[in-house]
Amino acid sequence: MANIINAADLTFNGEEIKDISEGIMEQVFAKPAINELLTPYSGIKAKKQIAFLGRLSGLVGQKHDASSCSPIENDGTITNTEKFWNPAYIDDRFSECWDDLLETFFVYGLKNGVAKGDLTSTEFGMFFVERYQDAIAEMFHRLVWFGDTAADDTAGGGTFVTAGFVAKRWNAFDGIWKQLYAIVAGNASRKTTGLTAKNAELTFADQAFDAADTTANMVTTTLQNLIFEADYRLRDNANKVIIVTQSVADQYVRELEAAAGNGIPVAFEYLQDGITVMKRMGVTIYAFSFWDRMIQGYKRTIGTELNYYLPHRMLLTTKENLAFGTEEEGNLSEVDIFYDKKEKKTYFDFGANLDAKVLEDYMIQVAY
Repeated sequence: MANIINAADLTFNGEEIKDISEGIMEQVFAKPAINELLTPYSGIKAKKQIAFLGRLSGLVGQKHDASSCSPIENDGTITNTEKFWNPAYIDDRFSECWDDLLETFFVYGLKNGVAKGDLTSTEFGMFFVERYQDAIAEMFHRLVWFGDTAADDTAGGGTFVTAGFVAKRWNAFDGIWKQLYAIVAGNASRKTTGLTAKNAELTFADQAFDAADTTANMVTTTLQNLIFEADYRLRDNANKVIIVTQSVADQYVRELEAAAGNGIPVAFEYLQDGITVMKRMGVTIYAFSFWDRMIQGYKRTIGTELNYYLPHRMLLTTKENLAFGTEEEGNLSEVDIFYDKKEKKTYFDFGANLDAKVLEDYMIQVAY
């Protein structure tokens, strides 16, 4: 079992920094709150039905048949469908032995005497819990958006980088993007094709947007078509939003700035950490750089690994249509820290039920 702290990383001469507040914390990546783009469902302990009650098919109302006193019965029906929450239990554990900290400045924060081994309620314990919770937030978004039950260690699951890839970090359940691919496979009209050729380029350099794409207004046109080609129930929904990779958002700004002479204003608004927004055609556009980080860090076309797997993406939907299920939201940030007196080690445990769902298939329109 690896130690949390490697004493060799920091030189210890007995009179270096003595308090964690004197150190400079590496900045974490900004991330939105878990319920900013997603709707939470609590109490999901085991497999549970999600029922969708359909519309009455066919047309209602017909000219009366004078040959009968009674109306002719309509043969329309209501078709209902279902999906299921099927949460996976996600857990992890870290441990630290007090004597690993003796050659670091963390020694000044250790308890005294026989309690020295207990790292709970110490400066080190609080420091690690804060770092752990940031990693848990990354885990939440990683699994909810990019989870893939087909991921495996030997083949990389088809679209993951194989070197150093650990499937169990990804394959607990199918995330939102895996579900979106399945929806498009069943109904090709749910995909707008404006980014397809760019994503299919064979090298990282060729996948990057260039001046020709700006002149062609590639992203601007695709964003328009994303809305125009959506199901009318989505187009007419006042809560619809567009979520895009940062690469798409940046290219959109380039195209708008190139057209600025036509009076088109260009502006990002910072909504919160990890999310910037714009608004076009009355629809809020969320730039979500987390997608870019996961794609660039872990998803390549297996074989040559010379290009990213679908680096430019757009999703038109509603927050209500993107859901995650768990027992309690609080479980997704809770760290259980405890000390084992026999082993003289401190443990940091995390565990929670989690699943993700795209609820209604017709309430999405994607480009990738």
